[in-house]
Amino acid sequence: MTDQNKEQSIEEINLKSNNEEHLIEAKITDLEKKGDTEEQEGEHDFEEEKKDSTDYSSFSKEDFIKKANELIDAINIKEAHDTFKKIRILFDELIKSGRIVQIKEWADEGKEVREFKAPYDEQKDNFYKIYAKFLEKRAEEKKQAEEEKQKNLKAKQNLIEKLKDLSAIDETELVFGQVLDIQKEWRQIRTVPQQYMQELWDQYRLYIEKFYDNHSINNELKERDKIKNLEFKIDLLKKIDQLKEEKSIKKTHILLNKYHEEFRNIGPVQTKEASEDIWNRFKSASDEILSSRREQMETIKAKRTENLELKKLLCEKMDTLIDIPYDSVKIWKEKIEEVSSIFVEWKSIGPVPESSNDIIWRRFREAQNKFNATKKEFFDGLNKNREDNLQKKIALCEKAEKISTSTQFDVYSKELIALQEQWKSIGPVFESMNEKIWKRFRTACDVFFSNRNEFYKERNTEEKVNLELKEAVIAEVDALLLLEDASIVFEKLKALQQKWLNIGFVPFKIKQDLNQKYSKSVDALYKKFKQASEENKSLRMKDHFEMLASSPNGSEKLRQEEKLLMDKIRMLKENVETLNNNIGFFAKSKKADELKLQIEQKINISNSQITKLQDELKILKSLRTPVNK
Repeated sequence: MTDQNKEQSIEEINLKSNNEEHLIEAKITDLEKKGDTEEQEGEHDFEEEKKDSTDYSSFSKEDFIKKANELIDAINIKEAHDTFKKIRILFDELIKSGRIVQIKEWADEGKEVREFKAPYDEQKDNFYKIYAKFLEKRAEEKKQAEEEKQKNLKAKQNLIEKLKDLSAIDETELVFGQVLDIQKEWRQIRTVPQQYMQELWDQYRLYIEKFYDNHSINNELKERDKIKNLEFKIDLLKKIDQLKEEKSIKKTHILLNKYHEEFRNIGPVQTKEASEDIWNRFKSASDEILSSRREQMETIKAKRTENLELKKLLCEKMDTLIDIPYDSVKIWKEKIEEVSSIFVEWKSIGPVPESSNDIIWRRFREAQNKFNATKKEFFDGLNKNREDNLQKKIALCEKAEKISTSTQFDVYSKELIALQEQWKSIGPVFESMNEKIWKRFRTACDVFFSNRNEFYKERNTEEKVNLELKEAVIAEVDALLLLEDASIVFEKLKALQQKWLNIGFVPFKIKQDLNQKYSKSVDALYKKFKQASEENKSLRMKDHFEMLASSPNGSEKLRQEEKLLMDKIRMLKENVETLNNNIGFFAKSKKADELKLQIEQKINISNSQITKLQDELKILKSLRTPVNK
């Protein structure tokens, strides 16, 4: 199955799973509708957003379930519901991403994607049971609130009927007291269904005014009541003035509605002028607060619109980040930090308009999810490479461990350094194995180089001793210049040469100078004693070959020397043959004769060199046979 077909099948499986969850979704939707509460007209404009600022980016399914359980007992149902809707989206995204992984693993095993069935997810079941329980609680509270409003409606309707009856009978002190009790009880009754509020108020006010208009006795009591009503209204006016200091728009609006309801429920004051005056003052103070709050809301709305634009820019940044492929761990780490910074900036931006809140958050969250999915895919692939890298480094460890016990330091030093270079070229391994595998390799290298350093430390000491011994041999050779008997001199020189060869290595940096000093001393002896030149050379050559033969790997050194001599002889003979052939091409002339003479001289020199080399070869062969035996 191709990757494209696999992705298509995964989408089909997700669609199938979504269909299977339709009943759950339908139940949740039904409960959501049942819990939707009525809002008074204009109230939403003054409602302050108390957005949940919790960072859920690292939440697991267990964390979301724990949070859901906390929301069950929340006091503010509306805020809890807003948070629940938010975490439900995030929880569903976790479920979806986990299901995609399950489907891919199913497909990677060679199974048909369309046959995939999502396993039972207990955590998902628990989360939605909690959510359904919360919505049932929310719907029950709404039901109770509606029942209470209906109860209040009937109570107020009963009071109006009583007031209606009282307004039609003769005024007595008892009747007046009953009217006062009705007014008090009316104020104590809380909200009624929105659609009945104005109608109830109009009827209540009608019968109150009718009562006062139809009765003229007990004017003193009525006047006292009107004075008290005025005091109540003045007190409400003071409360309105105090609202100017209230910073919460939502609380201001709630209290303002409450004070207006109370103002309307208070009975009449002494005169029409006083009634109009107190109402105008009350309305003016209310309008001033409403105007201030509207300006404040306009500022808030403008700020929220500005915040929306800022969040759109962050979404565009995220879109740019997820559109570019990254192929190195270093770049990925930089981009992960950049995304983290963007999220921090996102949280620092204030709320956006309510109508755009879910849309912009979903856009940002989807970009985050896409980035995280691409990141996961990269590091999953990287982990596969890390397994290969681990095997390569284990192989290098085994080679290094084998080398670590060797004493052939000159040979294996370069090889071990080459292994170290290979190590550097291999990519990273699993974090849990990184330190362990490095220590293993480093230990093998340290063992080898520690042994090598110890060896060379001892060798340096030995070479210093050898230097002193060879300098002593040179002094002994120089001392032979004081002798006059050549046979004794050369016999002792031969013994000193053997001693020189047996001494061993000296410090490398002075080896050449020391050998030159030794050769100069030996040459001085040959020069002093006037033997025939060829005899001296022959003797020295023989001594040279004898020293080679007695040295370590002497047989091999003689063989190499023999090959060198034979190669020189062959080249000289080829040269002589070429020169002889060239002579035959010259015609008879004075100039040709001069050239022939020069060529013949070269031939004679070459033949002389051939003879000398052949003599050296004879001496070498005479020494090689007993050495090989």
